[in-house]
Amino acid sequence: MANDNNRIERDPHKAGGPVVKSGPTNGNVRTQNDDGQWRKKRSDAGKSRS
Repeated sequence: MANDNNRIERDPHKAGGPVVKSGPTNGNVRTQNDDGQWRKKRSDAGKSRS
């Protein structure tokens, strides 16, 4: 299948910014911080809480 793990492929040029590749908001355009920088993925994403 073209969409592995229900990932939505979007062209960043058409979307108007970087597209989220994984997580609950995958396929959406990343949000921006107050200073205009694109938000980065959390460094602790995917790690266990213990």
